[in-house]
Amino acid sequence: MIERIEAELLEAMKSGDTSKRETLRMLKSSLKNAEIEKGTELGDEEVISVIQKEVKRRKEAFQSYQDAGRPEQAKLEEEEATILGAYLPEQMSESDLRALISEYLAKNPVAPNEIGKAMGALSAELKGKADMGLVSRLVRELVTGTGTA
Repeated sequence: MIERIEAELLEAMKSGDTSKRETLRMLKSSLKNAEIEKGTELGDEEVISVIQKEVKRRKEAFQSYQDAGRPEQAKLEEEEATILGAYLPEQMSESDLRALISEYLAKNPVAPNEIGKAMGALSAELKGKADMGLVSRLVRELVTGTGTA
């Protein structure tokens, strides 16, 4: 995974793609910091985790800039999130997630005050495959019977 990022950074440098070059440089820096913090090389799963955090950070910044009436900055953050998102595995759709969570809850009934237990089990299974914020919202909807469940 890191090799792919480095190869695409080199390609962006050669082609003059400033946006991609700067985004990948920032990502490489974040990966290096995570590696230093861990003390050993990062595995693919850890690299994906770092990328997910960076995408989340970009999406939050995008929303903040939108709310502040700064569309040009918001657009830059959105572009960076898109570039970084290309390095993440395909995410499950909301309908697939809803079906999987419903199946889990049918086998393992959960009371509204035990949602954390369900999230713990589901996050181990879905890590890297789904937006955990969406998973949390769906679990809450399905357990409490609110929303479109």
